Amino acid sequence: MSPELSVILSDLTEAQLAAVTHKDGPMLVIAGAGSGKTRVVTRRLAWLVAQGVWPAQIVAMTFTNKAAREMRERVSSLCGRALPNVGTFHSLCARFLRQNIERGAFGRNRNFVIYDDNEQQAIIKQCLSQLPRQNSGLLHGKEISAIVSKSKNDFCSLGDAIATLGCAVPELALRVCRLYEESMQSCNAVDFDDLLYFVVKLLQENPAVREIYLHRWRYLLIDEYQDTNHLQYLLMRLLTSEQENVHVTGDPDQCIYSWRGADYRNIMDFTRDFPAAKIVKLEQNYRSTQNILQVANSLIENNRHRFAKSLFTHNEEGNRVEVIQVPADRDEATWICRTMQALLQQGRAGCWREMAVLYRTNSQSRTLEEALMQSSIPYQIIGGVRFYDRREIKDFLAVLRLKVNPSDAVALKRLLACLDYGIGAVTLAKISRAAEAQSQSIFAFLCSDAFRQQFCSGSGSKARRLEQFSQWCVTLRDLQEDNLPLLAARILEHSGLAQALIREYDRSNAESRVNNLDSLLSRVHEFAAQDPAAGLQEFLSEVALVADVDAHDPGEDSVVLMTLHSAKGLEFPFVFIAGAEEGLLPHQNADDLEEERRLFYVGITRARKNLYILWSSSRFFFGKSDNFRIPSSFLQELPPGTVSFRQERNRGPGRYPLARGNRARFARRDNDPADGEQAPFTDDVISIIQD
Repeated sequence: MSPELSVILSDLTEAQLAAVTHKDGPMLVIAGAGSGKTRVVTRRLAWLVAQGVWPAQIVAMTFTNKAAREMRERVSSLCGRALPNVGTFHSLCARFLRQNIERGAFGRNRNFVIYDDNEQQAIIKQCLSQLPRQNSGLLHGKEISAIVSKSKNDFCSLGDAIATLGCAVPELALRVCRLYEESMQSCNAVDFDDLLYFVVKLLQENPAVREIYLHRWRYLLIDEYQDTNHLQYLLMRLLTSEQENVHVTGDPDQCIYSWRGADYRNIMDFTRDFPAAKIVKLEQNYRSTQNILQVANSLIENNRHRFAKSLFTHNEEGNRVEVIQVPADRDEATWICRTMQALLQQGRAGCWREMAVLYRTNSQSRTLEEALMQSSIPYQIIGGVRFYDRREIKDFLAVLRLKVNPSDAVALKRLLACLDYGIGAVTLAKISRAAEAQSQSIFAFLCSDAFRQQFCSGSGSKARRLEQFSQWCVTLRDLQEDNLPLLAARILEHSGLAQALIREYDRSNAESRVNNLDSLLSRVHEFAAQDPAAGLQEFLSEVALVADVDAHDPGEDSVVLMTLHSAKGLEFPFVFIAGAEEGLLPHQNADDLEEERRLFYVGITRARKNLYILWSSSRFFFGKSDNFRIPSSFLQELPPGTVSFRQERNRGPGRYPLARGNRARFARRDNDPADGEQAPFTDDVISIIQD
């Protein structure tokens, strides 16, 4: 065995080794939480290269940029080779379309831009404005985007999507959806769903293109397969050759994204699609204590639709999982803060970043944030405004997009709103009609002599400002620079965005926003250093596809607050799950109880050392206090021997006592322990749940 191969295969369990060294034919790896899935995936990729497979023949698809980046880095360190086709579904499909979109009947060229949700809504708003006045208000932007998205992800007609989702005015909705698609085409733009949808359509309708890629991409690996939707499933089938060299990894017990189209049946039916598939289960957990795993196993065994597996570990037994009942949500937040401080003071936790608070809905974070601030505990909340969603960043990106794609009407309108050239809606409509008469995009028309003759011939201030904007457009169009960072810097200088921010905001706010623009230039430098051959178009594609850029920062010493959905893939020594109450977890609006149980399971398996589960007798919702909360029915499913119940009573000033209706239910029995002491789980919580 070569030294390289011995490194690749070192420290693997028997199950991991079987998954890594399976070369040809279909394989399904059921990877439990904390079972070393990333290690197996990266070792397998490196092992294929060591077996003589050309790196460009391997395609690995995952869902996050973080996972893709980690895969590339680990494989490179293992075998010294770069794998060019490791990325997210959307990034790989975007690259595919850059090379092939003109082979399909999509009405776009390779300079297409990718619109995010906000830009998509801007197009839809424009389409809705074209409806007759009597139809105003009958449809909303989110309703239209949901129909369009479902049509593409389910690979069905717009009519079928409208019928499935239900719509009071189906014919009107169909009209707006078609207007949306026409507008996107005229802007040479695609939305996120288009990236996959167009690839699937192209592979289906152009056998020659499909044959090229089946020959080019011999080995297909899909990570987190339980999170794939129907469109991603179709993509997998189209990219799988007769040799069926497809390797999927996932865990049905962690399928928690049905609300965005994920279908756990894809992984459950893999062996039906590929009867010859080899199945390997990774059940040894390297993350959590024995007690935490017993709680997780006991909970998830209540789901019927799953692959039977039971996580085990050689880690220590650990402390019991604690279930804490508190009088009110503010008491819940205070208890969490005091416990965190105690963990740090006692030396059980080394720093704040070892602790995380998980919850079902974002609305729960407000009370937690207030308590953390009052306790002077640093925290970061996942799910705030991302860097690329900040106004000034989107303004700068709009200038860059217009430079690459002059048909981008959304980018142009955004710039007109932030740069003071006096072009309002009425003037823009006139310019748009004139451009259409010239068969030009608005930007191209703004750069033309025809525009200056038609709109700038007067002597008034408006004509002068239109002339200035025309010259602004011409200069932007003509800016040329081989060096990407220098080009971006020149575009920013020319744009006047920094000066506009200084005029609009007070000094400190403007300074912060201008610094954000400088940060974007720094990111251009980093991008160019990683890929010197890439240009502005490639940078914009990268930016559009970075969904997790402002996710959890493990280097920041602060407590992490996040939803259970956001926590997937992360781990912390100390985890607090807040709001384990009926109607919240499981959520009252959830359609699938098994998915809610899987969500709770994901939260439990984030914990390495200590797990605290809290529920409150009273919680403040939407301006009202609900004083009759009951514990989650899932708490009945936890094993008594590994769980302890603690009932915290309120005696502090300014705090919330138990509601009258709940006081009798929690009346002390003679054999109850004192406040704060532990009591047998079944004697206390189960009796409350079954009351």
